[in-house]
Amino acid sequence: MSSADVRLHRSYLYAPGSRPDVMRKALAAGADAVVLDLEDAVAPAVRPEARAAVAAVLDELDDLATTSDVMVRIPRGPHGYLGPDLDAVVLPGLAGLRLPKAESADEIAAVDRRLAELEAERGLAAGAVQLDVTVESARGALAVAELLGASPRVTRAGLGVADLLADIGASGDDDLATLHVRSQLVLVSRAVGAGPPIDSVHTALDDEDGLRRAARRARALGFVGKSVIHPRQLGPVHEVFTPTPDELDAAGRIVAAHAAAESDGTAALAVDGEFIDAAVVARARAVLTLGSLGAPRS
Repeated sequence: MSSADVRLHRSYLYAPGSRPDVMRKALAAGADAVVLDLEDAVAPAVRPEARAAVAAVLDELDDLATTSDVMVRIPRGPHGYLGPDLDAVVLPGLAGLRLPKAESADEIAAVDRRLAELEAERGLAAGAVQLDVTVESARGALAVAELLGASPRVTRAGLGVADLLADIGASGDDDLATLHVRSQLVLVSRAVGAGPPIDSVHTALDDEDGLRRAARRARALGFVGKSVIHPRQLGPVHEVFTPTPDELDAAGRIVAAHAAAESDGTAALAVDGEFIDAAVVARARAVLTLGSLGAPRS
C-alpha cells in the first residue's frame, strides 16, 4: 500500500480483549486508533471468551459512536496467524489487524489470502482490512522490507521493544540498544513506500516525563505515532506528535505552492528558500494530516 493511502495516527491505545468494560472505555478515550488485544493482554485459557467479547464490541461500534479507528491484535502461533482469533474478528468496523512478532512474509501473505475469503463471505469491501506488522526480534528487524512488501494490505511496521531487547540480549539504555532498529524501520518504511512506523509503548504509567522524552525521540527519528497502554498517556503523546502552528503554516505554504506550480506546469520551486520536490511535498501533506487529527487532549 502506498504511503499516500495510509491513514496516519498519533496514538494506538491497547485494550485487553478479555475486558469489555475496558474496551468500551478505550473507544471513548479519544485515541486516534484503539487496538483490541487478543495477544499479550489475554491468557491463552480465556482466549475463546476474549475473542467472543472482541467480536461483540465490534458489533456495537455503531452504537458506541467512537471516533477511533479500531484494530485487533491477534497472536502468532505455530502456524502463523491463521486460526479462530482471525476468523472471529473480521467484521464490519474493523479497520485492521496488528500482527505481533512478525518474521515471515509467507505468514503475512497467508493472512492476506484468508482475509480476502472472509471479506467476500461477510460482505466487506475487498481489501477493507489493513495490516500492521510489529517487529520484536532480530529476525523481524532484518526482514522488515519483506514484511512490508508481503501484502498490499500492509500499511506500516511497529516496534515491540521489550521482546526485541530480550531477543538480542541487550541491557541498559533502550535509547542506545534500539536506535539502529528504530532508524532502520524509518528508512525501510520510506524506501518501500509504506507509512511511517509506530513507536513502542512506554510501560511506566507514572513517568510522564519519560513518556514525553520517548515520544520526542521517536518523532525526531521519523515516527509519527506511538502505542500506549493507558488513556492517561494520550495527552502527552498527542501533544508531541501534533504539529505546532508554525509547522502547519509552513506545510500549508509548501502544499499550496506545489499546487500552484503544477497548475502552471512548473517542474520545481522554492518556498522560504528551500527547494521543494515530491518528497518535501509528501512530508508537508503528512504534517497537515496529523494536524487535522485535532489539538492535544488532556
